[in-house]
Amino acid sequence: MEVISEGLTSQLWDMLYDKFGFNPNFRDDGKDWISVPYENKKFTLNKLWTGEQEALVNSFFEDLVDGEMFALDWQHDCFSFSPKEHIPYQYEYHDHERNCNVYFPTYYPNGDYHMFFDKELNYGLFGHPWKDQIIVIGKELISKFESNMTILDLQK
Repeated sequence: MEVISEGLTSQLWDMLYDKFGFNPNFRDDGKDWISVPYENKKFTLNKLWTGEQEALVNSFFEDLVDGEMFALDWQHDCFSFSPKEHIPYQYEYHDHERNCNVYFPTYYPNGDYHMFFDKELNYGLFGHPWKDQIIVIGKELISKFESNMTILDLQK
């Protein structure tokens, strides 16, 4: 896991704005917050996930993604990582160089928009913090979420 540069972070967010119509907004203006041009499914989150549920979601990505992924946390540090790293739930550390705490985002969007996707955009999870929604992309990943809806406490 590593914090990605501001330049790459900007490129990735620009791609989400341009290609996916990302519309971060705390007001319900009637517009979709994101339009995913790939096979996707929207789920409603019923309650904050536990560490075990987060680990289950990570195992989905671990099964499907061979390489690196991006973890974007709106208005915060963003990362490249591998799901095989098994980054601990609610992981944080102090960055002595910048003299600040760094927080790796959870798969559950707990306060900000959280976006996780592989570099080829075959699989992803986009989370909306106020609507308690996730949008899952990729047929195999959708299937894993559908098979585990009870464990993850999800609704379609």
